[in-house]
Amino acid sequence: MTYSHLDPSMQNRAAWNAGKTVGTKRPLTQKQIWAIRFFLDREERLRDRACSTLQ
Repeated sequence: MTYSHLDPSMQNRAAWNAGKTVGTKRPLTQKQIWAIRFFLDREERLRDRACSTLQ
């Protein structure tokens, strides 16, 4: 369901993504991947750690 362009409350509302970067994001760096794995090991989240090695 969309809003009518005649609705006065919608006249001055900015788009939800105005000023934000759109498109694909950069991939994680190797340093970020190892930081995630270290955190999961430290917290003993075995299931999440196992899922992170599948990718």
